[in-house]
Amino acid sequence: MSSTSAPQIPFAEGTKEYGYYERLQHVVRSRLPGMKPRVLVITDIEQDYDDLLAIIFLSEMNRMGAIELAGCIANHHPADRRAKFLRTTLDCLNLQHVPVAIGTKGASDIVAHAPDLYYGLKNRRFHDYAERKHTPPLSGEELIDFLVDQSGKVQTPGGTPTQKLTVLLISSLQDISEAFERWKSVPGAPFPTDKFDKFISQGGYKLEGNNLWPEMGMTNNRFHRPAAKNYTRTLQGCKLKSDAWSREAAKAARIDGSFFQELFQLGPIGAHLEWMWLRQEFKFYYDPLNDPYMPQLDVGWYLNTRLNLSRKSDLFQQLAKSMPPFQEVVPLIKVIAYDCCAAVGAVGEDFMKAFHVLDPSVKQQAPLDETLSEHERLFNDNKTIHRVFGRTQDDMGGINADQLASVMVVFILGGLLATKDHAEKLLQTKSPSTAIPDHEPMQYKNTLENWEHDRQQPLITEVKRCQKELQGLKDKQADAQDSLELARIAKSHDRVRQAENTLNEVVGKETKAEIALNAAIGRIEEDKTRGTERKLRGEYDSSTPELSGAPYELLYQRDVLGRG
Repeated sequence: MSSTSAPQIPFAEGTKEYGYYERLQHVVRSRLPGMKPRVLVITDIEQDYDDLLAIIFLSEMNRMGAIELAGCIANHHPADRRAKFLRTTLDCLNLQHVPVAIGTKGASDIVAHAPDLYYGLKNRRFHDYAERKHTPPLSGEELIDFLVDQSGKVQTPGGTPTQKLTVLLISSLQDISEAFERWKSVPGAPFPTDKFDKFISQGGYKLEGNNLWPEMGMTNNRFHRPAAKNYTRTLQGCKLKSDAWSREAAKAARIDGSFFQELFQLGPIGAHLEWMWLRQEFKFYYDPLNDPYMPQLDVGWYLNTRLNLSRKSDLFQQLAKSMPPFQEVVPLIKVIAYDCCAAVGAVGEDFMKAFHVLDPSVKQQAPLDETLSEHERLFNDNKTIHRVFGRTQDDMGGINADQLASVMVVFILGGLLATKDHAEKLLQTKSPSTAIPDHEPMQYKNTLENWEHDRQQPLITEVKRCQKELQGLKDKQADAQDSLELARIAKSHDRVRQAENTLNEVVGKETKAEIALNAAIGRIEEDKTRGTERKLRGEYDSSTPELSGAPYELLYQRDVLGRG
């Protein structure tokens, strides 16, 4: 890259940020032909704000020549609306050429998605822009097959082959799992192993004997358990290189919340990020103090996870006794950029080592040695093909969490600065305040007064308790089935017997829980004066499924914005 053709650095010369860009330029110049990753992203953008952080980071890596962003798939219900949001986002980031596809619903049970939709996909300006584009989107299957077909091909006479694909998975694994199954099912055709460089996922896995297994405690794995199992089995069976970034790495690389409070002035994407971040964090704050959507997410969880306070600290003890209003807590919030951490891994080993994100002593994933046995391929340090970054709090796998956080902040801010003017023109507004106005983000048919009255009804509380208990038992049943499968693989009769007993016990409890839930629902239906669980649901627009629980936006406007 010559100095005349180098992309513009969006920071002032002499600043720390400018130095980061100079180092990035050195990485790009130092690469041999064929070393630039060609990245396909599968994302559930707007499920949480970290997907958008990852897309901004990758867009800046693309602009600076460190990667080629080959395509994006938006999955997770409602995937079509996520794809529209993603189309607008990429256009604002000056990536109009990058194709966007509509993926799968992303879960084996669509109800599992509902509680998180309150703060996502509510920016009407972004939605309306995508509607005006009138570009028929591809399906996720079509885009995957197209990019795989192009991988390794010479596009022009005398040209170099297209790079192999790096697949970045920051959502449900359903789309890639279904692609794996399609390729396996073609009679006589080899699995396209040679089309891929690496698979990178947000969500960990573990080695059990000679087998690779997904960590089902990780959200992206839990969305679709069969897909997560098929993904890891295919990685192992087809000898595909992979990295997994766990929640522990992201938690160790927390970003100070003040970072988000700077974004409003950085164009429409920055304004939207701040809007969404505050509402998502408000939900995390509100639930433990009122009606938690998961019983284990109590005040102690909030202080430890969202504010990164040690349970032994004086401030933890002080806040646990008396939590201040949300506005006073905001300056203490730490951002956990789960998906953006995995995105950093997609830029390449040389990038991570140049910025000291990855310890230079960590061995690079070497090509597979066909002379090694399956056991040796999985466990020989010199031929590592599967790695976990953030296996535990004390084992980051060679990741420097502080440097990881710094790299994310610099290049996210840089990406917004570099594209701010373009995005402003694209959305035809002179103001960065493009997030939907606070007084009309959602239209509720219910009122706060009715909701606060109805939520006290004991029968409705009992229904919610039974639902939580039943969901917990379903998760335990799935875990017990996993344990039984592992025991059978290990051919341990004692472990099989123990696993079968555990499974039977859980199934029995699940049956009782279902009976209790049905009885509670029946009592609600009998008492029409108390209404049904539907009264607790905040209803948004007609294209969004109604959600059970609190009308968070109305609570946010009342408690944070001081509106009636």
